[in-house]
Amino acid sequence: MDNQDNTVWFAATTRNGQWKKIALTLSGLGVTFYIPKVYNTLLFLHTPKQRALSIVNSGEISARFLIDHSTHTLLEVPQKQMEDFMRVLDENPDAECVNDFSFAKGDRVIVTSGSLKGVEGEVVESPEGTFLVVSVSTLLAAKVRISRKNVAPAGKKRQ
Repeated sequence: MDNQDNTVWFAATTRNGQWKKIALTLSGLGVTFYIPKVYNTLLFLHTPKQRALSIVNSGEISARFLIDHSTHTLLEVPQKQMEDFMRVLDENPDAECVNDFSFAKGDRVIVTSGSLKGVEGEVVESPEGTFLVVSVSTLLAAKVRISRKNVAPAGKKRQ
């Protein structure tokens, strides 16, 4: 069992078509992981750093860790950011992953009602509508259509 005190989310990439085999292997090892259905060459491992390195370096799974260029070490995703990212993708069939950050970033908000209540992100306006964008570091983002009446500026939760 993973020691919860140093268990964090690490981001990695895999080859196309490998997600089922990787999921089966990680499940067998008892490792908590997340593979976004809409972007299944991306893998997140929730485990201590040494265990994550051991799994990949031993060849148990074929993956390559993403590196945080500011620290020159494995990219770690904060727990809250990961939870919000997973909720947006898992609870909204129309949510999509985006790795093109060319859209204009908007106000930082918190969702105040609905299935995404408590999720923090940025609101983006486009000709297609209003979207909540939740990013994982500078790596990837998930976006889902949202009504402005269901969000409030982050730091101020509407009652």
